[in-house]
Amino acid sequence: MTNQLVLQVGGMTCTGCEVRVGKVLGRLDGVRTAAADHQAGEVRVLFDSDQTSPASIGAAITAAGYQVNGEAKDSR
Repeated sequence: MTNQLVLQVGGMTCTGCEVRVGKVLGRLDGVRTAAADHQAGEVRVLFDSDQTSPASIGAAITAAGYQVNGEAKDSR
């Protein structure tokens, strides 16, 4: 089942940060797409909930050096 998750992410300051977050998330099994926006401070992820979870996605972002500040209001 494909789900969408929009997370507020702190610490992204440039396009390079967007690329880094996208690459890190793209390596996770089940992640279909990951689009980060440093200006909005968000990352939008489409993922297969049978293969990964929001917790795993958040942990990958944190391991990459950024802060997950919660889900954005339009995450559904």
